[in-house]
Amino acid sequence: MFRKRNRDPIKVKKLSQVGIVVKDLNQAIDFYHSTFGIGPWMLFDFEPFHCEVRGCEISPKIKIALAYAGGVQFELIQVEEGQTIHQEFLEAGNEGLHHLGFFVYNMEERLKACKERGIEVLERGSARQLGSTIHYAYLDTAQKGGVILEYIQSSFLGIPVKMWPPLVKAVYRLAGLLGK
Repeated sequence: MFRKRNRDPIKVKKLSQVGIVVKDLNQAIDFYHSTFGIGPWMLFDFEPFHCEVRGCEISPKIKIALAYAGGVQFELIQVEEGQTIHQEFLEAGNEGLHHLGFFVYNMEERLKACKERGIEVLERGSARQLGSTIHYAYLDTAQKGGVILEYIQSSFLGIPVKMWPPLVKAVYRLAGLLGK
């Protein structure tokens, strides 16, 4: 007997990313690399061309480091400027696990389904990186679920594309953005 495919747009299938907010990006990279062997790290400055926190437009500057452990992307985030939800997290005395991310192809459909279920967007934005556009939305899930969830949609020339780890690493290697 075949199971009917679940088409509920809010559902996620596979964890894609673990987001960690840090005060010192280089110190965190050194720790994860020397202690756990996680790397190589892809380093870049992240400045969204569009970013809203609770509906208010902001212009943050963030340093990000990405690496893979198996098929899961580790994202280290250091806020340089702007009142993002990451900065709020730090100002509340936190550092460490901030969110769990899921790569999706249908961001708007998912956000509409979340809103219908009373789940609001804390922060959302879009940025261009190495010819692709990354759209992201952090969901207000910490109170009920213990951690913020994030939807991440990548597109190239307006067409949604999968963020496949070997391809991402190859692109960053070619761009000279791989560190230790």
